[in-house]
Amino acid sequence: MKTSLKWLRDYTEIDWSAQELADHLTSAGLEPESIEETGTVPAGVVVAKILSREPHPNSDHMSVCMVDYGAEAPIQIVCGAPNCDAGKKVPLATLGTDFGGGFVIKKSKLRGVESNGMMCSARELGLSEDHDGLLILSDDLPLGISVRDLYAGDTVIDWEVTPNRPDWLSHIGIAREICALTGKTLTLPENKINVRQAPCPASVRIDAPEFCPRYIGRVFENIKIGPSPDWMKNRLEAVGLRSINNVVDITNYIMLEYGQPLHAFDLENLAGSQIIVRRANDGEEITTLDGTKLKLTKENLLIADAEKGVALAGIMGGENSMITEKTTTVLLESAAFDRTNIRLSSRALNKATDASYTYERGVAPETSALASARAASLLCELAGATQVGEAIDCYPRPWKSETITASAQRINDLLGLSLTAQEIADLLARRGIEITKVEGDEIVVQTPWWRFDLHAAVDLAEEVAQMMGLDAIPEATPAAALGGSAKDDCYIPQEETRHLLMSLGLDEVMNYTLWSQSQCLAGTDLQPEQLLQVANPISLDTAFLRPTLLPGLLAVVGHNVSRNQHDLALFELGRVFQMENGAPVEKLQAGIALTGRLHPERYGKEKAVVADFYDLKGLVEGYLDASQLEGFYRCEAAEHPAFQKGVCAKFVAKNKKVLAYIGAAVPALTKGIRLRNTLFLALIDVEAVRTAPHPAKKYTELAVFPGTERDISFIAPAALTSQQVIDTAKSLKIEKMVDIQLFDLFEDAKVLGEGKRSMAYTITYQDPTKTLTDDEVNQLQEKLRQGLVKKLNVELR
Repeated sequence: MKTSLKWLRDYTEIDWSAQELADHLTSAGLEPESIEETGTVPAGVVVAKILSREPHPNSDHMSVCMVDYGAEAPIQIVCGAPNCDAGKKVPLATLGTDFGGGFVIKKSKLRGVESNGMMCSARELGLSEDHDGLLILSDDLPLGISVRDLYAGDTVIDWEVTPNRPDWLSHIGIAREICALTGKTLTLPENKINVRQAPCPASVRIDAPEFCPRYIGRVFENIKIGPSPDWMKNRLEAVGLRSINNVVDITNYIMLEYGQPLHAFDLENLAGSQIIVRRANDGEEITTLDGTKLKLTKENLLIADAEKGVALAGIMGGENSMITEKTTTVLLESAAFDRTNIRLSSRALNKATDASYTYERGVAPETSALASARAASLLCELAGATQVGEAIDCYPRPWKSETITASAQRINDLLGLSLTAQEIADLLARRGIEITKVEGDEIVVQTPWWRFDLHAAVDLAEEVAQMMGLDAIPEATPAAALGGSAKDDCYIPQEETRHLLMSLGLDEVMNYTLWSQSQCLAGTDLQPEQLLQVANPISLDTAFLRPTLLPGLLAVVGHNVSRNQHDLALFELGRVFQMENGAPVEKLQAGIALTGRLHPERYGKEKAVVADFYDLKGLVEGYLDASQLEGFYRCEAAEHPAFQKGVCAKFVAKNKKVLAYIGAAVPALTKGIRLRNTLFLALIDVEAVRTAPHPAKKYTELAVFPGTERDISFIAPAALTSQQVIDTAKSLKIEKMVDIQLFDLFEDAKVLGEGKRSMAYTITYQDPTKTLTDDEVNQLQEKLRQGLVKKLNVELR
């Protein structure tokens, strides 16, 4: 933010030099990027009059001029400017004038013609960036007087404004900060508006108050478009803006003065003389002032008339309502728009302007009213305008101050200071913060309308630090304390989970937490309102916190497959977020992605084996067993929006909490990924695994006697699951049965009949005290066989 020191002095007394001002505001948190002296014309530059202009004999773009600057005789100057016409008064750098950097005006020959000085442009004199031609001076200036006396120098300070302080994006905002430090009074400009008492010929309606809390419109007639006065030109040019005409310059001036972007519409081009602030329709188009045609969505805020869009709110006006030299009646807009919406629209449409830069950081609704009145006053003064009727002020969502309660002791503890509550209150009051109560240690304040960043007591501590000066905070050795119990360390279980998954042969990937809305909703049954949206997202692609790890895993799989890497065994461990019962919830989740060959490093048939559902199931079981949950969970069929129906299962703990979902990804998730093999995914609730009931640790001697295996095969209904068989076998509590494993599953309607399948299991029996005999094992096996027939109604084979 560039500010002119002379301009700042209009609003408050400043006794400091530019460097001293920069030093004081740096201590208060506002740091300068540069300090530049401008408008200091070199000695030796005088007012001169061009007597004649002739073409250069050896150049098609240069002229030979005779110039009078009050000396005994006119001198000859060779000039390349297009506007060196006879009769004009211009700045002349006489022989010996030193511009610095070794550039001194000397007598010379240009293309063989002698030149005895140099006529100057505004940029050559350091007055502005205008280099299109000579600087034309007033005709009534006497010849020979120093141009330095006509243009007093100024100092321009370019401030580095932090995003949380949009009120600093204006001269008045900086002046307010200076007043807080010096204790002097802030003086705002007085307004004088010529009003013709009549009904206002225009109307304003806000259909999207969520994006536009306030809109003020004023109608002016008899506007005369023309050049701005020199004082306004000089101020604009000092901070890097070129003067266009009085109306445009006034809007730019107000943005620099109050930090309020304005826009002027030609009222005759507004259908129905209406302004409607609404969401754009999907596919609606508008052509902006720079000739760009934009296709809008319902997320873009549009300023429209009764028939069409006439401006992209907070970004740029439309070509169909622009001000021209023929314009006589103007509707002036001064509005406050939602900064998040402006930022997202600007990024999505790739349309960044000075106005969008300001709105993205925030414009207070109260600023809109002050700026509107100031602009009206300047239009009446500098453009001969008359306001028709009263201002139209639509304010559906009035600004409300926040109440903050703070403790003086807490503020002192944070800053290392020893201030009383009253001293703290006095410092806050100098920054425009209203003090409503000081009682004992307690301070209660109301936030001012120009501050968007004050919400908690810690923000007030920052205000005190800046008022005292950051150098006033004493140096202190930081206090250190030994850590607590390892059981309370939330990082250790996370690292243990990471190492367990890596031990299963998986490669870790890491992704960003922020994704687009569509990516976050993919593979879930969540509604948009259940997502957590970032308050100030950089773009729509990073506007939401992920509710699952699916977006990142799918992106990594797609990235690898597009680079011909099809054999993947990946995992990610990270935080996920969503709204539950109206409150935000954060969880730790692990995700697994498995596709392609299991052992591409081998040869023969083993190399060709690809991952299937049971390989993923084995990985998750391995993780749960390693997490000491063996025997304390069950796997059962399930349905999940991310997985194909019939190829999905869930792991459930004994406390009925779901530990994980696994399955084959639905086609909607893998669309656009050129997979060679099915993609299998798992989503594990790590915190549920950690808190699930665990079996008590029991230590037994290793068996020294061998176990004996028996097989059992039977025909069962197709709906019977292997887990049901295993659970039933264990429920029989057959002594010395230590393991049961499925080893064969066969389905053939022609052989077994409809709705039937054959299942075969290996049973292991073992006694820690002796070797079992065949008779003993056979008795145990028969007990198992009869138990399964009775409880599951299976047909033994």
